[in-house]
Amino acid sequence: MKKLLLGMALLAGSDSLGAETINRVRAKFNYQVFCMGCHTPDGVGSPYVPKIKGHIGYFLQTRQGREYLVRVPGSANAALDNEQLAELLNWTILEFGEGSVPEVFRPYTADEVGALRQQPLMEVINYRKQLISTLDAAL
Repeated sequence: MKKLLLGMALLAGSDSLGAETINRVRAKFNYQVFCMGCHTPDGVGSPYVPKIKGHIGYFLQTRQGREYLVRVPGSANAALDNEQLAELLNWTILEFGEGSVPEVFRPYTADEVGALRQQPLMEVINYRKQLISTLDAAL
């Protein structure tokens, strides 16, 4: 049912997520400008950049993982306002998350993003390794 509703919203040109709405054209453009250079057009990443395709939704399983997606330097320091970054994250999760997205997906809000990006991660590699261990245990 969720996929049917999402598909209908996609045909309309936006994804409706309750109070949040994704402008798909703007979100895709922002992905191309701010994310695609490293994560690649289809989200598969590279040997040095994490794969988000089929995996990004797993981060939503824990509070720490959810925060991580906003606090990584590419997100926290992006030249986007909080609303645009929330939209970009929500679009990326729906676009590339595949089966990793939880049944009950709570979209990011501008307020949540604004609070979290005030504390960007300075050391990402070890933090991410630790986080993935925690996520593996939780799943």
